[in-house]
Amino acid sequence: MQIDFKELKDKVDKITRAGEIEEILQHDTMYNRFKETALQMPSQPAIMYMNRKITYHELLGMIDDASRGLSTLGIKPNDMVTTSLLATPSNIALFYALDKIGATIHLVNSASSMDEIKRELTHIKSKFFVANDLFCSKDKMPILKEAGIETIITTSLLDTLPTGFNFDKTKYMLIEKLKGLSKKDFNKDVINFENLLKIGRNVSEEVEAKPYEPHHIATIAYTSGSTGNSKPCAASWEKLDSMIQVMGMTEQGRFQEGDIMLTTFPLWIYYSLLNMIHEPLCLGVTLALDPLFDPKNLVKRNEQYQFNHWLTIPPYLKSVVESKKNTDCSRWKIVLTGGAELTNNVKLTADKYIARNGGNIKVVQGYGASECLGSFAYCYYPDSTLGSLGKPCIGNMLKILDPETLTEVAQGESGVGYFYSPALMDCYYGDIEATKHNLIPDENGINWYNTEDLLHVNEQGEIFLDGRIRRIALCLDNKKNPAKIIPERTRKELMNLQEIDKCEVITVPDEVTVNKSVACVVLKHGVEQSDSMKQHIIDYSQTSVPLYMAATDVVFLDEMPLNSNNKPDISALETIYHEQTQVNNKNKQKVKTLYKNH
Repeated sequence: MQIDFKELKDKVDKITRAGEIEEILQHDTMYNRFKETALQMPSQPAIMYMNRKITYHELLGMIDDASRGLSTLGIKPNDMVTTSLLATPSNIALFYALDKIGATIHLVNSASSMDEIKRELTHIKSKFFVANDLFCSKDKMPILKEAGIETIITTSLLDTLPTGFNFDKTKYMLIEKLKGLSKKDFNKDVINFENLLKIGRNVSEEVEAKPYEPHHIATIAYTSGSTGNSKPCAASWEKLDSMIQVMGMTEQGRFQEGDIMLTTFPLWIYYSLLNMIHEPLCLGVTLALDPLFDPKNLVKRNEQYQFNHWLTIPPYLKSVVESKKNTDCSRWKIVLTGGAELTNNVKLTADKYIARNGGNIKVVQGYGASECLGSFAYCYYPDSTLGSLGKPCIGNMLKILDPETLTEVAQGESGVGYFYSPALMDCYYGDIEATKHNLIPDENGINWYNTEDLLHVNEQGEIFLDGRIRRIALCLDNKKNPAKIIPERTRKELMNLQEIDKCEVITVPDEVTVNKSVACVVLKHGVEQSDSMKQHIIDYSQTSVPLYMAATDVVFLDEMPLNSNNKPDISALETIYHEQTQVNNKNKQKVKTLYKNH
């Protein structure tokens, strides 16, 4: 990437006002940024996928072939193309190919229910769907067609894998046989990646890359909001490229040419798309891919790929360090977690694990949001304070306001966090009211993002999370994949029950799923608080929201505890639940003791 980040940082360090950095940064498209690096180091491995290495030159050729194929199928600049892609070489190539054409890439999470995907496709019209064939199963085809999809381009986990036997290839073949499309399902409207490349290679005329336009909406990715409905965060080329430059300034010296990053998360999350794929590729780093990552396999992947960088989530880190397996950590340069709270216990245990296995680094935590396209802050400096979320990345700014008066609080006091970043999203696509609510202009007309998180900073300028207005919690679904519990969504569904007068949903830690939902309920007058009513509420919850969001327990209340603002006191509800759990456990133990004595 042809940017002198040290020189750029020196300029940015002199900035005192939000918005000034935008006058300094020079921008380009995502495809052009990748191409810069590919032309500089053509023989350097860009991707390692199981036992195959793909050089920057090979990946660039794959991107250009795919762009010709996509163009031949009718995809034009500014077309809306919906994608749902795991981290594989073919999918990375398709992403850059769509960016080269100048399409707007609408990234959807295929782990969501089909109802959610239908809602997203209804809100954002698209004729093209590009996805792993696992997400295009035969039962989903009519739903996609009904939503307006005319052409489907599928990819396989087997694309670009080397010939010959290996365990992962066998596993992928079995998975796709059970869940993917069969050969008879492909036709002129359903095309696989291999045939797309053939189409592209038969076209002699090169696709001209769409020239950079600062306000061209290049991507739309979803985040979950406090209402329970995910919001589409739209990002222009200017914002996407700003993110890469912010991280490039912040992470000077972290990446060296030839470094290897283990990349396991899908392309539908800004954090993985930018921090785990686009940024490292632009900086000459090799991506080691594992699209169906299981933390139990970390030792195997570490030996296979010999990676230096691992960006992950706390549940995966916890699973690794609590296992009895040891892995060589001597090559590790950074282990960064995000997406959920990194407890002090997990961090300290992980630090000891790394040291015990030859490493000389400590785990660091990051903090961000889809609205700022991934990382906003992290512990990129030495000797971070335990429990800190880090400091804002270079070029980003934070202010903490009193939620009532909207005046800045004193250092050390808690308030609502507002982010400024040149990488702040452009808007919630098609939602003017939500955009106005969360993007707040200052006196100079510069937008700040209202995080709705309660934060404070210490004397060193480090950020600490005190609570969440939005209260979204990370969990693992029944397939052990990362998911998010949205308490407001579960609460709204439970309020449809005629027996319930008031309801709040809290999340509490769980050994198996990281977090789980508990419904705190005030029943209507005359409705009995009983075990059968508790089961009725749990059963209804399991049918109205995804299972990982459903209430697993119910606390009956005579009155809903309120805070000083006459709003439900979540902290009090959590205390009530834990007290009741302790009482119930003691009662169960007494019954066991009596039964044993009898």
